[in-house]
Amino acid sequence: MDNLSDEEIYNDRNRIEPFVKAITRNKHLFKDKIVLDLNAGMGLLSVLASESGAKQVIAMKANSYATEIMKLNNIQNAKLYNENVREVELNCKVDIIIAAWMGNMLFYGGCIQDVIYARDKYLNQDGFIMPDKGQLYLQSIEDSQYRKTKMNFWDSVYGVNMKWMKQWIAKEPLLESIKENQLNSDEQLIYEINLQTCTLKDLSFSNQYQVKIKRQDYATGVIVWMKYSFTYTHLPIHVIMGPTKSPYWKPVILYFREELPVNKGDKLEGSLAVKFESEELLQIKLSVHMQHYNYVSYFKLN
Repeated sequence: MDNLSDEEIYNDRNRIEPFVKAITRNKHLFKDKIVLDLNAGMGLLSVLASESGAKQVIAMKANSYATEIMKLNNIQNAKLYNENVREVELNCKVDIIIAAWMGNMLFYGGCIQDVIYARDKYLNQDGFIMPDKGQLYLQSIEDSQYRKTKMNFWDSVYGVNMKWMKQWIAKEPLLESIKENQLNSDEQLIYEINLQTCTLKDLSFSNQYQVKIKRQDYATGVIVWMKYSFTYTHLPIHVIMGPTKSPYWKPVILYFREELPVNKGDKLEGSLAVKFESEELLQIKLSVHMQHYNYVSYFKLN
């Protein structure tokens, strides 16, 4: 199954091409450097790093095919490990860490803890991470039809009344993209992280938001999407995993308790708080304020 997983990843151009470009178009950064690839898989990025001039490549979490891939490409300066970086002891410092550390809502399902661990233990003082920054954006949406379908499903499940489930379903974030015409507010940057300096505490945050409604409509929730950036490259590379795409890292929809009637120019405001428990669990708190409407909802992404 390892090769199937990698095939799916490599076919996702939105996910792979920014990394390929960051390496192959910035060979001056890799010349004579020691590179740590935290999620090597079949070794694509490790091969590219070596071919771009790296003195040594350390490939973590390499799968069973990576050794043969290295031989086929005549890569002789790569050291492969099947283990996670926290499970081995490296005998050198590194100059560059490459990692697709992102997950849904930046941290869910990613490997951010591995990056911080490897950075603190192995990265040289003038070394850097690729990509090194991540951002979260928030917008309001109208998604009443899907929300209604999702909730009404529990009214009768094969003739059995399961309405009790609605209270729990309402607390589940939805990992899905939407259509352009469902966005009904401007976007707001609500969180940004710098991998060069962040700590584990920085993976939890609470920030205010205020978005402006663009048309007369209903607001049924907010969608939180992300952008990540390679800023150490000669030309910065910014990758937008927006609300209307269906990338590997999908945006997160947080539904309101009820539909809110909104008009053009209205301001929808509140706060978004995320508590990082682990890469498999995020606790989310969303507050919503508009005119006489005020409430707080709690969600779990797990």
